[in-house]
Amino acid sequence: MSELAPPSLAATNHPRDLERLGKAVAYLESHLSEAIDTGQLAARAALSPFHFHRLFHAYFGTTVTGYITWRRLQKACGLLAQADTAVLAVALEVGYTSAQALAKAMRREIDTTPTAVRAGVRPQWQQLFERRACVSPAKAKRTLQPRLTHTPELHVLTAVGRGMDQGNMGRAARQALGELIPKLTQAGLMPRMKSCLALMADEPQGPDDQQARMQVGAIFDFHLNRREGQITRPPLRLSGSLSWQTLPAGIYAVFTHKGLHRLLHKSWDAIYREWLPHTGYTLRDAPPFEYFLNDPRYTPATALRTEIYIPLD
Repeated sequence: MSELAPPSLAATNHPRDLERLGKAVAYLESHLSEAIDTGQLAARAALSPFHFHRLFHAYFGTTVTGYITWRRLQKACGLLAQADTAVLAVALEVGYTSAQALAKAMRREIDTTPTAVRAGVRPQWQQLFERRACVSPAKAKRTLQPRLTHTPELHVLTAVGRGMDQGNMGRAARQALGELIPKLTQAGLMPRMKSCLALMADEPQGPDDQQARMQVGAIFDFHLNRREGQITRPPLRLSGSLSWQTLPAGIYAVFTHKGLHRLLHKSWDAIYREWLPHTGYTLRDAPPFEYFLNDPRYTPATALRTEIYIPLD
């Protein structure tokens, strides 16, 4: 479990991931009239579903579903502006089940209607991207220097929280901890909780996505950062959202984010867009996660330290 040698960075960007994302985009472009499963897109790109959404957002600046919505509405507006084709026919051609569904999407996403588009009113495309871009673009961080380490199989007891607020998952994290901590306290397990981490269970659909889930979890009897102790899975009656998650053993690139948790997205985007293309590494089919080195209840925000674990082959 000792640390490995740091990776060497190539002189130029490696096009592998962008090429793979291009295959997914090409597929969805030719299947806009059909139901598109994001898992199928990940498979088309030969990318793990654990990483596909983060890579897509890092390169395209919007979510996968946001991109699909944009292309469907863009095509619909083109058809509506060029001919007197029935709205229902246009809707079906771009993947909506009815004229009403298309009209509703147009009002929600680009603040217009089929009638308005035919009258020459310009759709509010920027509104769609602002709603779907979960966070502001990250600045390039070409000096990111992770350490590489082999991590054992981790058994994590997790609770689920929901909801974003201006791109911040803090509320979801507090909700999850508000369920997890009392149950561990009641069971007498708090002294054995040695590590706390978080996993994103969903692709957020915007900065105020109320359904986006975060899993916050506890590792028992093992300090992840110090590699001390032996991982255990103490008996506990599961209730509510509590469940056991197993993170596979393997090599991880570990990045340290310094400062506010609400700015973690900048480090995530920089890792996938700026660091990964400069290396010869491929992503392993396992979930990345965040590991909290200190407690925000007792630590000044600027002194917070969070490690981001990226699984590599």
